[in-house]
Amino acid sequence: MDEIKERLNILYIKLKFCLVFPEDAVLPRQKVSALRGGMGEMLLRQNCVSDRNCGACRFEKACIVRSTMYTRMKRKPPFVTGDDSIGYLLECEDHRTEFQAGDQMYFFLTLFGNNLVYFSQYLQAFYQLGNAGVGKYNAKYQIYAVTAGSGKEVVNGSTVYMNNYQPETVYDYVQRRLMDQDSGWEKFRGEMIFLTPLCVKYQGEYLNHFCSEAVFRSLFRRIMMLDYFENLYLEQPNPTWYPRILEQRCEMKAVDRYSSTQNTKVTLRGITGTLRFEEMPMEYREYLLAGELLHIGKNSSFGFGKYRIR
Repeated sequence: MDEIKERLNILYIKLKFCLVFPEDAVLPRQKVSALRGGMGEMLLRQNCVSDRNCGACRFEKACIVRSTMYTRMKRKPPFVTGDDSIGYLLECEDHRTEFQAGDQMYFFLTLFGNNLVYFSQYLQAFYQLGNAGVGKYNAKYQIYAVTAGSGKEVVNGSTVYMNNYQPETVYDYVQRRLMDQDSGWEKFRGEMIFLTPLCVKYQGEYLNHFCSEAVFRSLFRRIMMLDYFENLYLEQPNPTWYPRILEQRCEMKAVDRYSSTQNTKVTLRGITGTLRFEEMPMEYREYLLAGELLHIGKNSSFGFGKYRIR
């Protein structure tokens, strides 16, 4: 097994949730934070046996909420100091705020590594969230269907088809993306389009413009964290050269969310935009394509750091 294939031997499944609103509803423009917060609340309601007093809980090691919401690793990379949520990702590209009865909305849930076994917990949480309502105005919804990346239905109404719940590896995704493209990969000058804010700290400061080394180092760290999550204890790549950015357009974006743990509004910031690299070796291209699936930077569990290679 070559080095890249070994590094990207990370199991995942990307699930598309189709929701239907039975009545008129209002949702925030940025929906990932509301979905994540609602999911966490439902998981607590389903599973917490210690009055939400995590510090004094005797069942912390066996806690399903901890296992589904926060990363559990036997070993952590040296740069990881807290509890990072890397076992799952939420994505929603629908920025509508008003929905009429009968309207549909889609969001994506990607599960990695050991979190794949908790699918029923996530599914039940989102079912309950639909009954309770999501967002400030408690928008109620029903789960119409859940499909896997292959297009096969995993859930249809109240029926679950676990035989269609088939994980693959990040390396499989990268190879499929390479085959999807035309001969433009032969002399690839990568254009990255950040669809959600990138929040990265570099040399003690948060980025306010794109920096090649910062982007790639963040990407390599993300891959290393997921390798450790899979008990693949590989060192972070440490290249001596980073592709030069030929052109970039960026702007600062702020996303407001309500933190139930801090009981206050929190503003998350990062940069969006487009950057174009000089021609680069295939190895760098494969890592960049992996990052499409993994997201990079801080606050990825709130949907940050999503980009597309063009």
